[in-house]
Amino acid sequence: MATLAFNPPGAKRCRLAAVTPFTPASLPTLGVGVSLSFGAEPDPVALARARGGPAFIEYAGAVQHSFMERPLAELRRLGVPVLYHPSCLNLCGPYPNPRPWLDAVGAHVRAVGSAWLAQDVAVCFVGDTPGYSIQLGYFVPPILTPESLDEAVMRVMEVRQAVDAPLLLEPAPVTFTLGELDIFTFLAELSRRTDSGLLLDAGHVVSHQLARGAGLGDGLDTLDLSRVVELHIAGGVIQTRDGQPIYLDAHDLPPLPETWQVFRLLLSRCENLKAVCVECEGAAASTALPLLRRARERVLLGAASTELREKVKAELAQESR
Repeated sequence: MATLAFNPPGAKRCRLAAVTPFTPASLPTLGVGVSLSFGAEPDPVALARARGGPAFIEYAGAVQHSFMERPLAELRRLGVPVLYHPSCLNLCGPYPNPRPWLDAVGAHVRAVGSAWLAQDVAVCFVGDTPGYSIQLGYFVPPILTPESLDEAVMRVMEVRQAVDAPLLLEPAPVTFTLGELDIFTFLAELSRRTDSGLLLDAGHVVSHQLARGAGLGDGLDTLDLSRVVELHIAGGVIQTRDGQPIYLDAHDLPPLPETWQVFRLLLSRCENLKAVCVECEGAAASTALPLLRRARERVLLGAASTELREKVKAELAQESR
């Protein structure tokens, strides 16, 4: 355990004890899995039982893990690890995370054995009563300013202090941005100042590049890519509004060529990558399995992480038996 200090704006220097340092080498290599929702198609347990199914399941859900007790128990019996990806924490903005809410998230992480905790850097609730991003319609991303970055540091440190698990920060998808910073500069500083890891969704990266009129690979090296532990690949659509192309998440659709392009770029640069997740909520199981295989083949051909390539090689061998 270590002590991490930071300076909230307008406050005396704070020292937060018992914050676990971020060490990617200590994290397990999980391979290629899926992001699903319990109680919706495709069924996580059925997919985990299928030949060529996911090596792990990542899910969003209620803070109370007991609500998913039955399918979680079955996944444990099958030996399939799970990752909790809540949509209920404020990782930016002016609204603090109440300590009882944070304690409930921490209890969930411990109960299911989630190797890390990951969430989009966004506002999920407003005011004093915590809740879920779906209640706001979707994630509300940060304004990209130095002042907003200071607020995000405080929000992230609330989580880091309360939840004894590595925290991965993910850029939320956008159709436009506000502020003088770009998302990569913002995330790089936020992860550095809070000693957090990173999760990059290739489609979300596409959304930011389109919003700022940049090339798909522009600015990626602004990030400390050694902090990237997990990559996501998901379906989406590109539409045009007022002459401006915008990206929209659509997990029931296949990933776009632009998304695969960003995914390949990131695979080749993220040396500490531990997991690749195919997001397929709402998709048919018959389409999810081919996507898993394609993602595995991409990892085997182009991942910078030797450990991940070896894990995926074993997954493909198991599928062929």
